[in-house]
Amino acid sequence: MIMKTLSLRALSQIYLLALLLVGTILAPFPYSPVAIILLVAMVLLIYQPGYRRLRVIVTLATLFLLPLVVEQLLDVLSTASLSLGFFSVTQAQAIATATVLPAIYLLDWSLLQSVHGPDPKGEQKEGRSITSTTISLFALAFVMILISIVVTSPPLFFTGAVFITYLLVVLVRALLAVPATAFDIPVVEKRVVVGNTTDITASLTNKASIGLLGTFVPVESWFKASPTSFKLNGGRTELLLSAVPPLAGPLRPQLQVSVVDSRGLVRANRVVEPIALHVIPRAKYAEWLALRYLEQARTGGGESAVPELQAPRRGTEYLDSRSYQPGDELRRMDWKHTVKFNQLTVKEFVEAGGQTAIIGVNLSVADAEEADRLAFDLITTTLTLAQEAVPTALAAYNHEQVLLTTAVIDPTETLKHSLSLVNSITLADFGRRLLQPASFTRLRRNMGLLKEATSQPAQQLLNILDFEYRAIEKAARNHPATVALLRSTERVPAPAAIVTVSRLNHDAEAVMVTTEKLLRRGFTTLPLVTT
Repeated sequence: MIMKTLSLRALSQIYLLALLLVGTILAPFPYSPVAIILLVAMVLLIYQPGYRRLRVIVTLATLFLLPLVVEQLLDVLSTASLSLGFFSVTQAQAIATATVLPAIYLLDWSLLQSVHGPDPKGEQKEGRSITSTTISLFALAFVMILISIVVTSPPLFFTGAVFITYLLVVLVRALLAVPATAFDIPVVEKRVVVGNTTDITASLTNKASIGLLGTFVPVESWFKASPTSFKLNGGRTELLLSAVPPLAGPLRPQLQVSVVDSRGLVRANRVVEPIALHVIPRAKYAEWLALRYLEQARTGGGESAVPELQAPRRGTEYLDSRSYQPGDELRRMDWKHTVKFNQLTVKEFVEAGGQTAIIGVNLSVADAEEADRLAFDLITTTLTLAQEAVPTALAAYNHEQVLLTTAVIDPTETLKHSLSLVNSITLADFGRRLLQPASFTRLRRNMGLLKEATSQPAQQLLNILDFEYRAIEKAARNHPATVALLRSTERVPAPAAIVTVSRLNHDAEAVMVTTEKLLRRGFTTLPLVTT
């Protein structure tokens, strides 16, 4: 069947090329140049088959102009042969019309080859409609008939009539084969935590009686579909959906699906909701994990006692890098960071599970989304420390005051406190947002470099940085973040790890100044900025 189709197409091309070649030789001016142009275009497309849409245009031009060339050619032949009785003028016109019929077949084949699917940026009106390609083809057919009347060309008129008949036949067939609901996607239900990526496999079923070409366009930016285009000859095709829901609650992300028939004449658009997402808030999920852990700890023999506080031994587990202090071993020097920051830095190692922790949490947020993320980070941090049996202290504050400070307590008790602190999260308007807080260490290093310079501009810049330095220290001195962290470190001996859970909305400078001072006292800091 394939060889037969290829042979028929090849014969049609050879026939038209031969006809155009004869037209270039025998047709009068200006029809012979038209025949030359069409001949060259068809030869180039035979050797460059990749230009599929251009092939449609050239074939339409051939269908439109070839009857005029053949008519003039046969007019000369019929006038010369009337005395011999070969054929009349009417017969010559009929022959001229019949000679271009193979171009109809090549046009149909070119349409089948040129369609890759509907344009995603095209008409998005839901339902079934004819495409712009169909409108253009019918408009060209009517223009062909109108010109044939103006120039009094019966072959061109009858060619236009044949062209319209062909278009009507394939259009009616496509309309009957492609219903308004040409496809179906069953709904898949899925539970997911807000902000997490979930992948779902859905199936698309063809309800048309012919093959379809289609595209997917997600309505929401956080919803993706793969592949973006598809070919549906029959049965089903698999579709991979990926969603990262930004909000909690029931969500039904929409997908704009567009399909066309194999010739691109009829288009069906439909907005579908292939998945029903039950989006769980981060905080609710973290709370469920924490309660489950506490229940297992209770039924498993009770909560463990608070471990005895003792200075951790030097271990092999890398924790952080900090500024060099007199007495530090040279073999623990962090030369990479020393060169990068132009400041002596050492690596901090501890035994796994041998170091206490202080969780400093900022309970002020700007909106409900930040509150959900903060609650998730706080609970999961304390849950992780509880699972590792790390003795932990809490230092909670907001933009107005210190809310809670504890000594080192059993990690399960810390987890209970964190579940309670979630209810104290406060929404506030901070006015301005900092993309990146100033680096206290870099500021002091720059001041040290400027002190070595003697030029007046350098001294002016030094005065500005010194003013900034003192302003930051003054603002941080009585800040709730500073007070909360210092109170906790008074009750927890160094070394200990300070985990800061904050959006850094009002406390960026206070946390920076305080942790810098605590680093010099032997504490290590692990910032966890919620986003």
